[in-house]
Amino acid sequence: GTTHLVHSWPVQGYQAAKFGMAPSVDMMGKSSTQAQAVHWYYQASASVTQALAEMFSVCFSKILSKYQRAFEARVWLMSDPGPWLGCMVIFKLQVYLHRDGLDAGPCVCILMGFFTGGRLTLQIYKLN
Repeated sequence: GTTHLVHSWPVQGYQAAKFGMAPSVDMMGKSSTQAQAVHWYYQASASVTQALAEMFSVCFSKILSKYQRAFEARVWLMSDPGPWLGCMVIFKLQVYLHRDGLDAGPCVCILMGFFTGGRLTLQIYKLN
């Protein structure tokens, strides 16, 4: 399955300039229990996010301030240290590497879990 933890994006089917932007349903939570789970996710993954943010600042130093300003303007949960406005958690699902039409800038992909066998394949880059 997938979970879209996005602080701010255009509501599907509406123009952002006219109708504004909103957090994803997964970010807000469909119940108080789910909303609490999102907060716990950000707390539990804070050290990983911080390490990735530091790598991002080194690799993409020229655009870091742009990302940070956008994040600060649209952040929904203060427990997320940023600098990304969105995070997609994919679990037990095989997907093709792709970029959606409105995506801009670099993204980070990490694997987490306990694995035996199998492999990560990024066919577009001919990596296994």
